[in-house]
Amino acid sequence: MDKSVRSSQAIDLKNKKVRNVVNFQTNYPLPRLRLNPFPFLKSTTTQDGIRPKASGIRGFLTVDVSFEPSKDDARRVDVKFDACRLSVEDSPFPIPVDIKFPLGVVGPTGWLRTGYIDDDIRITRGHKGSVFILSRTSKSKKDSKRLS
Repeated sequence: MDKSVRSSQAIDLKNKKVRNVVNFQTNYPLPRLRLNPFPFLKSTTTQDGIRPKASGIRGFLTVDVSFEPSKDDARRVDVKFDACRLSVEDSPFPIPVDIKFPLGVVGPTGWLRTGYIDDDIRITRGHKGSVFILSRTSKSKKDSKRLS
């Protein structure tokens, strides 16, 4: 199994919020930057301007979404993207990358419709035709049984 990309989803039914997190990692070296374009920021480069480590990158992307159950279809939820965050560690840049994008009132909207669900998986189709297949981890199965 490829461990370079892992994703997870946490659903808060009470507050009608979802957090999607995608962790990523490349094992491929990226070009190193020789100059610090931001000399006023402390960097991890050496005195000659060469970053000592260039063995790829790792980081995560987080997307926060709010949802409302559809009034017309019990299997559908209407969603609004509220914010996203990109954080890159071990990047080729001389400064850390941690960017937050609050989407506010301009956040994209759409819907998701669940086609199949059981104790182990959920298959959902998005308003643009995307299909999402999600499986529960053993921890989330235990948590869900404890709540029922």
